[in-house]
Amino acid sequence: MYKIDIKNVADQNILDLCLVCVSPEKREDPDWIKGMEEKRAWALDMLKKWGSFAKIGYVDNEPAGMIQYHPVPEENIVWIDCIYIHEKRYWQKGIGTQLLVSLIEDMKKPLEWFENRIPSALVVRTFSGESEGQLSAREFFTKKGFQTIGDDPDFLYYPIEKNFVYQPLIKKASIEYQPQDEDKGKVLIFCGPNKCSAAYPFFVKRMERYIREIDNKIPIVYIDIAKEPEMAKRRNANYGDCVVNGRIIKTFVLDKTNFQKEVKSLL
Repeated sequence: MYKIDIKNVADQNILDLCLVCVSPEKREDPDWIKGMEEKRAWALDMLKKWGSFAKIGYVDNEPAGMIQYHPVPEENIVWIDCIYIHEKRYWQKGIGTQLLVSLIEDMKKPLEWFENRIPSALVVRTFSGESEGQLSAREFFTKKGFQTIGDDPDFLYYPIEKNFVYQPLIKKASIEYQPQDEDKGKVLIFCGPNKCSAAYPFFVKRMERYIREIDNKIPIVYIDIAKEPEMAKRRNANYGDCVVNGRIIKTFVLDKTNFQKEVKSLL
């Protein structure tokens, strides 16, 4: 029988948060090390900004799963960024449930984030990507009482405030990427602190590999948005943006066929 301990992330266990989603055999890989470094930088900033922002589920003192979240004060809600149990041996053991229950219990208490009020709801947007035999995020949250928002089955909320019905704010349209003449004839890939240890090796470096399959000579420049903020600000660029010959790629990198098709069209 597993003994599960749920702990809030603090300075002393930030490394566990970075490791919990990385297989042991990948922890010496330079790209995965870079990914964990990016997440650690992000986590330290989150601790400074919000205090508690994640929980880790431990089994026999080993980090087995985590949930990450952040407050949205203007809507009086808490957004769940991610819940994840990486290793198959820990699936269906109640770790995810205990992580979520612990978060819900915390949300029933007045919080400084909301001027010592409780949040109205937890909100999450799920996506597919579960492994064979693993419960999908959508199924997990709906089983735990989350309700759909509008017609989107992946947009869900859990009311903390009695009888609360979540209505998302209408957000202003985001500003488009701002082209720069100096970006022509090269590839720019934006990286830096972010909430996922897998983002750098799994998404960012994948962009480079797919582009190199098409063109093995075009210069590829990595821009760290934390170390070179002005480079990102001038272009209105965010983490994971990929710019080819002065134009931003709009196709998600996991759609390899269309990603490479769009790259070819811009070279």
